[in-house]
Amino acid sequence: MPQASLTRSRNDLSDFLKSRRARLSPEEVGLPNGTRRRAAGLRREEVASLAGIGLTWYTWFEQGRDIRVSPDFLENVARALRLSSAERQHLYILTGREPASARATARTVSPAVQRMLDGFQKYPAFIRTARWDAIAWNKAANRLFGFAAMTPEERNLVRLAFADAAFRARLPNWSEDAKSLVAKFRSNYAKYRDDPAMEALVTEMTQRSPEFRQLWRRHDVMNSGEGIKVMAVEGKGVVRFEHTSLAINAEPDLNLVVYMPIGPEE
Repeated sequence: MPQASLTRSRNDLSDFLKSRRARLSPEEVGLPNGTRRRAAGLRREEVASLAGIGLTWYTWFEQGRDIRVSPDFLENVARALRLSSAERQHLYILTGREPASARATARTVSPAVQRMLDGFQKYPAFIRTARWDAIAWNKAANRLFGFAAMTPEERNLVRLAFADAAFRARLPNWSEDAKSLVAKFRSNYAKYRDDPAMEALVTEMTQRSPEFRQLWRRHDVMNSGEGIKVMAVEGKGVVRFEHTSLAINAEPDLNLVVYMPIGPEE
């Protein structure tokens, strides 16, 4: 990193930590107010104590000195300063690290995201987690995939492709689709390798599917991005879809996936 950028990052980190410390009162974190304070907010030693780290190390960190800190250190600081998800992400960016990801599993989406999905109307659109669970969808996606009739465990796209014979039969190009799916899924797996649910899914699929096990051992990786999917659609025959995957800014571990039909297979 150029020296100017490095200096800026350290200055931004220092200012950010000071501002987050200043906004917290002792009462908010369960500490006595104590003697009169010269400045608003928590003292450095209080943050260090709450985070369970040494005062000197935290002081150097807040000053933006060139020290090496572990992910556990950053998580403890984020917890002590009560950082929001966005603020935690910002802390990692300022320290030049990738945030430790801990949410590969299924959950709900906000009403705003659901309204966005519904707005696509004729285009199948759904929200996929890093574990490739479909957790929200519009009517067009439900007609294509049948998500509403599945259990949450069945809505996992890896399971559908490798363990659901009926779904597999709808994919004329299954062999190529399977290769790209596993390569894309492995890219997510690397980011969430400490997530027990992600590890459990890999263990399950290597045991259930010889094809998955063989592809997993190849260690191929691929970005999600864009692609072409060919699927058999009831009442329409075989249809080609151009699909696009986009990260949701407020939830970087979720992806919006949209399928746009581009006509029947020739």
